[in-house]
Amino acid sequence: MTKIDQKSMEALFSQKNIHAVLHGAIEYELSRLFLNWALIAFTVIPEWLTGTYYASKDRRLRTLKKEIKRTGLDDLVVAIAAAVLHTHSTQTIQQCTGYLQAFLPHECAFDRAKTAAELLALCSRDNGLYSIERHGTGSPATIKIHHWPFIDKKLLSSFEWINDTCFNPPMVEAPKEVFDNNHCGYKTLNEPLILGSLTMHHNPQNLKTINILNKIEWVLDNDVLTEQEVPSKPLKTAEQRQQFIIMVKASKFIYKLLDDNPFWLCWQYDSRGRIYSHGYHVNLQAAEYKKACLSFNHYEELT
Repeated sequence: MTKIDQKSMEALFSQKNIHAVLHGAIEYELSRLFLNWALIAFTVIPEWLTGTYYASKDRRLRTLKKEIKRTGLDDLVVAIAAAVLHTHSTQTIQQCTGYLQAFLPHECAFDRAKTAAELLALCSRDNGLYSIERHGTGSPATIKIHHWPFIDKKLLSSFEWINDTCFNPPMVEAPKEVFDNNHCGYKTLNEPLILGSLTMHHNPQNLKTINILNKIEWVLDNDVLTEQEVPSKPLKTAEQRQQFIIMVKASKFIYKLLDDNPFWLCWQYDSRGRIYSHGYHVNLQAAEYKKACLSFNHYEELT
């Protein structure tokens, strides 16, 4: 396989591209597949925005109204549909909220999350695109998608393209030096140093450690790759077995993409100061097989 440069790698796997494909497909279907639900959304959202509530909610809605006036309501309605459809499976309300909040204009992450949850509840209907099902105290509410077979048929090509993408793989060029909490070393992606959309902050971090770890060159161990990857724990359901097969297939694609070339892992902190290597299919902190796949490209003799 021809060696790929880092900018092309980031463009290939960027979540922005995935969002654009899915949102474009949904927007195309608003007047056909999603017409009845879209008419409801285009009616209830403006009515909701004109209401008078408590002070903090009024402030959140003013921010949203200003953004809708600038960009139109279509983008928001498409984003709501994408939030409930993007995983191509049943989701919790928290997962959908996490997706939708990224497309809202509020500076405060908690304001985005609250507004996203309210929009999802506002546009849910038992006979519409989706409904919210509650499962008792302590259990997360789930999003139930109605008319899945029909939706699958219409959006199949978009879902297939999305399923062929994956989490950002290791970098094929050395990461940029990290100077602040706004990025973790990618060339074009604005990936923050702090994990989690609700935990980002600008307090001092140990950037020296990040830059040292980011400079370590890795290669794949071809001897390990000749062995078949097996689950680290029993797979009890058909869905678990299918997900494992998909993961192995995607991992093999990444291994082939990296080939014998050196690569770098980007590292990030979580809200408690713990440090993690960014990635899924190639990761130092993953299952035993994936750990064994990694070797240092340069060794130091210890005395």
